[in-house]
Amino acid sequence: MCEGTIDKSLIMNVILIEDEAIALRKLKKVILEIAPETVFVAELESVYDAKNWFQRNVNQQIDLIFSDIQLSDGLSFEIFEAINTQLPIIFTTAYDEYALRAFKLNGIDYLLKPVQKDELQNALNKFKQTRTSYSNQQLLQLQQLIQQMKQPVKAIPTFISYVKDQLIPFSADSVVCFYTSNQIVTAITEQREFVLNETLEEIENRLPAELFFRANRQFIIQKKFVTNAELYFNNRLIVHLKQKTPEKIIISREKVGAFKEWLSWFSNR
Repeated sequence: MCEGTIDKSLIMNVILIEDEAIALRKLKKVILEIAPETVFVAELESVYDAKNWFQRNVNQQIDLIFSDIQLSDGLSFEIFEAINTQLPIIFTTAYDEYALRAFKLNGIDYLLKPVQKDELQNALNKFKQTRTSYSNQQLLQLQQLIQQMKQPVKAIPTFISYVKDQLIPFSADSVVCFYTSNQIVTAITEQREFVLNETLEEIENRLPAELFFRANRQFIIQKKFVTNAELYFNNRLIVHLKQKTPEKIIISREKVGAFKEWLSWFSNR
């Protein structure tokens, strides 16, 4: 092979989905510096354009997609849900929202704007390592995340405690944890405790899942009051809150993964 030529077997066909011209130019420049074998198959500016392009080019060979998340006419998630793609995607965004953590956990990389060369290099290395094994499971995880983000965010509810002849309202935002014992449900705040007439299951259904977690049969805990969690025997965890609780809060080994993922969610409330 002559010097300066590129082995065709190494060519990487890339789709760029970006509605900011400056960001697009910078991204292309950095990609070519790292991977000069890149061929930009299409540059798409909107959800509408991207859907149409993919529908018209179903047989086009594509190796990788770079996509901004917030486009002029919506979120790029709509594109990938519509085309049911199994292609690896590296998301680029100016917004470090909690969902990006989920992309990371699910094996889909992301880059924060302005894109840094070393971060892009790491992302491409990761792509090349998994290029031949991108799976249907990763597609399923992306689809589940899309559905999660489409779900309306629950408002923080107000509860009512009946004390003698008084009705005392209080916001769930002030609750460190909800606790049940002997069929009595108590909301524990930093100042006081409130007895409730609702079951823990009814309370759980009213609470926003990104802020509250059903730790076990006895406890629902609020994220901002979690101080730490320590390893417990049989691969379980003990969670410590800022407020003392009547019993140890133990996370079963079956729920440890879900607890860690919940703890890593970002909320802009």
